[in-house]
Amino acid sequence: MIHSKCQVQLSNLQAHALLEKYLWMEKSHLKASAAVANPNARGQRNSTLLWFWSLDVQGDSISNYWMNEFYRVHWLWAKALHDRWSEEQLLIEYEMGWTLQFFLHKAGMWLSRITRNGDPLPEGHKCYAIRQAHMYHQLAKHAHTSFLKANTMFKVIV
Repeated sequence: MIHSKCQVQLSNLQAHALLEKYLWMEKSHLKASAAVANPNARGQRNSTLLWFWSLDVQGDSISNYWMNEFYRVHWLWAKALHDRWSEEQLLIEYEMGWTLQFFLHKAGMWLSRITRNGDPLPEGHKCYAIRQAHMYHQLAKHAHTSFLKANTMFKVIV
């Protein structure tokens, strides 16, 4: 491959600035992608441009309409990807809070069943309600601990 030979020669010449600009090219970089034909195909949402597409060879991004359009479309895809991940992060933070609140609500619901209408409940029913309340408290405690491990800034969002 010509690029590899040039890369070796640049290395021999210790042209570090050029080596930083022209990275190693692998065979996988040269595979044609069907994403251009079908940009909505599965598995395309996290794809990124290879390094050589970001090179501005003699101002081709300004002088060539198609390259300029290519960069614009890719920028819009990257922005959409960023927006999706920002939204996903926000939703996950809410879902973490909702999960914790659900467990605490269920624990409270089971505890309230012990003294429903002030009528005495059979001992077995009380034990079952206390056991369920304890289980939901434990789930809430475990969820809170896990969420703090995942995000040390975790706060319940209502």
